[in-house]
Amino acid sequence: MVAIVAFLTFVVLVLVGYAVSSWIIERYERKRAIVVRLERVTGGAATTAAPESNPSSLLRDERLSQIALLDTFLGRLTFVGKLVRMIQQSGIRKRPGEVLLYVPLLGGIGFVVITLIGGGQMMGLAVGGIAACTPLFVVSRIRRQRANKFGEQLPEALDLIRAALQAGHGFVSALGVVANEFPDPIAQEFHRVAEEIRLGLPVRDALYNLVNRIDDPNLPILVIGVLVAQNVGGNLAEVVDNISYTIRERFKLLREIKVMTAQGRLSGGVLSTLPFAVAGLMQMLNPAYFAPMFHTPTGHYLIAYSLGSVFMGHLIIRRLVSIRV
Repeated sequence: MVAIVAFLTFVVLVLVGYAVSSWIIERYERKRAIVVRLERVTGGAATTAAPESNPSSLLRDERLSQIALLDTFLGRLTFVGKLVRMIQQSGIRKRPGEVLLYVPLLGGIGFVVITLIGGGQMMGLAVGGIAACTPLFVVSRIRRQRANKFGEQLPEALDLIRAALQAGHGFVSALGVVANEFPDPIAQEFHRVAEEIRLGLPVRDALYNLVNRIDDPNLPILVIGVLVAQNVGGNLAEVVDNISYTIRERFKLLREIKVMTAQGRLSGGVLSTLPFAVAGLMQMLNPAYFAPMFHTPTGHYLIAYSLGSVFMGHLIIRRLVSIRV
């Protein structure tokens, strides 16, 4: 037992050191990139330096990790592609390798802490498993929040695109107007689409890339409308206006559904948190009464069964109250 705790403590310390060093290196690289850009603009030493002294690539750095061995290993895993897309849709500037390294780091910390305070191996494994899943939950939550914010900005952005088209601007120029007038994330994404089109990427591919970067069900409607209007012909401003109206009506319907399912969602949250609240209260009021749950094999099995039951019940309730439009 002591050897396991010591080994996990060593692993945690190594991963903490790597995380801190990666953060320092990332900050240094950002500062170095800014300095190089300023020197190039001002005609400093960076413009006359030899290519070997300041190597830079014209290709986008799509490595999964800065560690070559880990990058090769992750490239052979099938689920990494979904993680890459989730990180890309969340908008965070992290490599999949960095996110995955937080999984054993937090899992080891949770297990070591619970074991050292006398919680037992089963409780340590349970807490460690929850802590290990925390990075993925955080990335998923950031992605969902970013997609929701993008969806809220989209109707007003389409109104501005329609006005720009009616004023005589082209489609790419209208995207640039939105990028200049709106905050992120829609400004960042539309600016990237406009830059890709200016650099020679077909409009179809640039819009498909936008759909892959943002998890919003309204974007395929916009992409199809724009591509049909450009290929078949028609008034693109009127098409954008109709799409904006459709998205607004869809949002109204979604808000009505949220109101009607509010009671079910609240009941699911209460039923999911009530067992943990009761268990914590019993542990504080009468630790001796609740001690067999942590120190006997039967108690460990009951804890595992209760956690699984709460998790499955929470998923079923969420499934019942989640209505897609």
